[in-house]
Amino acid sequence: MKYSYYPGCSLHTTAKEFDLSTQVVMKELGIELEELQDWSCCGGSIAGGVSHDLGMALAARNVLLAQTQNRDLLASCSGCYNKSAKAAKALKNDSERNRITPILSDMGIPVTNPNIRVRNVVDVLAHDLDISTYVKKPLKGLKVACYYGCLLTRPADITGWDSPVFPMSMDKLAQKCGAEVVDFRSKTKCCGGPILIPKEDVAYELTKALLDEAKSLEADCIVLACPLCSTNLELRQPDIEKKYNVKYSLPILYITELIGLALGISPRKLGIDKHIISAYPILAKTSR
Repeated sequence: MKYSYYPGCSLHTTAKEFDLSTQVVMKELGIELEELQDWSCCGGSIAGGVSHDLGMALAARNVLLAQTQNRDLLASCSGCYNKSAKAAKALKNDSERNRITPILSDMGIPVTNPNIRVRNVVDVLAHDLDISTYVKKPLKGLKVACYYGCLLTRPADITGWDSPVFPMSMDKLAQKCGAEVVDFRSKTKCCGGPILIPKEDVAYELTKALLDEAKSLEADCIVLACPLCSTNLELRQPDIEKKYNVKYSLPILYITELIGLALGISPRKLGIDKHIISAYPILAKTSR
């Protein structure tokens, strides 16, 4: 299997460990990634908030670049995946395509009806192969809370590979790694990421609710696939602890890091040393 790999802005900067772990895990599993040539920001929620057409055109640009390379587009970040998948669908809709074609033409991008698919790393790992056959160091004794957030499996007509209400793909991947998966009922609730700047107090309440549930379930870590969710749950964790006089010290890992540990890949190669909340307790527990 070979994909055009779209790292997006976060994986080259604040979520470097997601990029590192995605690439080494995929290589270990025999999946070839070739970084999409001349990729640009997908627009995220910011460009779309200014202009729907501009936001859609930015994401469509990457889809069309992947089309010229004749490979399905793989995105690790759930936000980049969601926006790119929406753009791929928009390019097949006459009305949407007509609206964004002038913007794409100004970018020098020819507009076609793409026949490639936009995939997320969780979807590929869960459905394209059986990772259990590659596991060398089962993560026995590790309790994991799998968090999907708002965008990874929603809306169903864009994603379609897992339940938008109670997805299980990451749960099953973690179980194949030998970990115990806790019954995390808040797995698709918003972490508050999109409103962190204008409504910090509300965002903190949403994030705290997730941390509280994971802690009550005695999870050793939260596993996810979204850099923005990771920012809220990890980077803001010390702020929330101070604000509410609570203590979590709860590691936040990307699903690819968890899988990488089970495959026997060194933590440094996975970027686990780059976390703000130390993952040492996890490494100590899984190295027994």
